[in-house]
Amino acid sequence: MRRGEVVGAVVAAAAIVVGVILIVTSGGSHRARPHPVPAPPAGPPATLRPALPAPPGQVFGINVNRVFNDRAYTQAQIDAQLAAVRAAGATVARTDAFWEAAEPQAPVDGRHRYDWSFDDVVASSLSAHGLAWLPIIDYTAPWAQSVAGQDHSPPRSLADYAAYAEAFAARYGNGGAFWRAHPELTPAPVTAIEIWNEPDNPEFWSPTPDAATYARMYLDARAAIDAADPAIRVLIGGLSNAAAFLPAMVRADPELRGHVDGAALHPYGSPPVVLARVRGARAALTAAGMGAVPLYVTEFGWTTQPAVAINHASASRRPADIRGTLQALGHLDCGLAATLLYTWVTPQRSPADAQDWYGIADPADPSAATLDTQAFAAGLRAAVAPDPAPPAGC
Repeated sequence: MRRGEVVGAVVAAAAIVVGVILIVTSGGSHRARPHPVPAPPAGPPATLRPALPAPPGQVFGINVNRVFNDRAYTQAQIDAQLAAVRAAGATVARTDAFWEAAEPQAPVDGRHRYDWSFDDVVASSLSAHGLAWLPIIDYTAPWAQSVAGQDHSPPRSLADYAAYAEAFAARYGNGGAFWRAHPELTPAPVTAIEIWNEPDNPEFWSPTPDAATYARMYLDARAAIDAADPAIRVLIGGLSNAAAFLPAMVRADPELRGHVDGAALHPYGSPPVVLARVRGARAALTAAGMGAVPLYVTEFGWTTQPAVAINHASASRRPADIRGTLQALGHLDCGLAATLLYTWVTPQRSPADAQDWYGIADPADPSAATLDTQAFAAGLRAAVAPDPAPPAGC
């Protein structure tokens, strides 16, 4: 999610058909003494499997987080938006699988109790429109926070986080419990999962990013997911500065080599900067002995207000930036497995709040075409079409 977007989730009991999701924003301004996060033990779990081979080709899509995380849309409105996303040519949609929504209460006698209301709506809605779900396992449940009141702090127990990741994979992966319970749906099992969102950004890993602890979180969660569905690719969560954080992770835990299925990037910036940051991430992985690890661009995009915002593009310029960057990423020879724009819709309320203006759809009618959604569709077509002048190398 974008910088400054503080998301927490408490989901009221809801049937799949309801589609009205209750997400409660946590108090990001609350400061409390953090609980210590246990130092990560040396080496990966003994059961850790080798990395899966890179997938064939590249898939394209968009983030749909605000479609589900806001309280703005009925199920009919959600369906209309997802139909428009699919009609534009997207095949994959990224949005949160909030731990705090699924497990608001602490385990009792070591037994985890999950409420799947929120995740079930996402899974069923995306499946109905032929969209693959790329979920992010985030953030910390209230009872597990290392900084009280801050869901963007890492959990006190990485084992509890891994337990949720495993339960999620068992429910929504291949042959998962959700698909068995809903034979009326066309199964769209989750095939890739991101572990956290921007763990190298202090706004999303509070108070200070820690490459060693995140490396252990990744390896523990990957082993847990593997126990439920070994075909799921487990991705290093979208990094805002991959060229620096990836080497730090490998230095902290060299056993990552050979045990990473993919690394997700958030290479925000002007179109040339986006390409440069992707190339920088590939160079960092190659230098770390991980050149075969595929890259997933799971966020990039621009806000149209205010003009002084980081990642600003004027409303008149943004369509060309969207189309051109999608085309370039589709032909960049850097081992990309997925490219997803940020984001489908945002509320466009406050001219001073950049987070309100990343969305490419019209919030008053998010299923209607806009210059940006038309550019998105054109960019997807250009990304998969033959390119007479592709970007040079990586």
